[in-house]
Amino acid sequence: MMLSIMKNLQKEIIILLICISISSLFLISAFSLKKIAYKNKNMSSSQLKQSRDKYYNALNKKLLLDKYEKQYEILMSAGIVGDENRLNWVDNLENITEKDKIPYLKYKINKRQTFNSAMLSKSFPGIVLYKSMMTLEMQLLHEGDLYTVLNSLGTHAKGLFDIQSCSIQRNPTPVESLLESTTDKNFSVNCILNWFTMSNKAFSGPAAEDI
Repeated sequence: MMLSIMKNLQKEIIILLICISISSLFLISAFSLKKIAYKNKNMSSSQLKQSRDKYYNALNKKLLLDKYEKQYEILMSAGIVGDENRLNWVDNLENITEKDKIPYLKYKINKRQTFNSAMLSKSFPGIVLYKSMMTLEMQLLHEGDLYTVLNSLGTHAKGLFDIQSCSIQRNPTPVESLLESTTDKNFSVNCILNWFTMSNKAFSGPAAEDI
């Protein structure tokens, strides 16, 4: 009788085993799909993060370039970056002489030379700094005219300069008080100015001649 029962259940047992096998395959497939989906999600998140980082890096670089481009244009406009503008210096000296009634002013500008600076070379290896020495000989009515000349030159001339040295002395006059002096050349002045310009090493050109 037991054998008869087993025979009657054989079909149902086979169907059950098939269902269990199919279910197992579905579970395995679902687990694999979930694992793949999780992996793809992580990969997509990583790619999204990389894309976002690249975007923000590019944006930051653009903002940085815009910032320094504006500063670069300002320096070029001021005559600090690029070729020195000697003609502008000379024009300003002549205008100062005429406008401020300087009795006598003579100038000389030596050839532009490379200005070596270990600190600059280390901090900005791609930049070349130049120095052009200008000597000024002046005859002035009073000491304040020296400040007028230097201040006007610094305000209106294109470029950047410092004062290496300046000497002023009173000229001999037949009277003790300048109020009684009949000449407008009461003081002799000698100054040395250093004009600085800079350029990229790739675009550095020949030095200018003396003026």
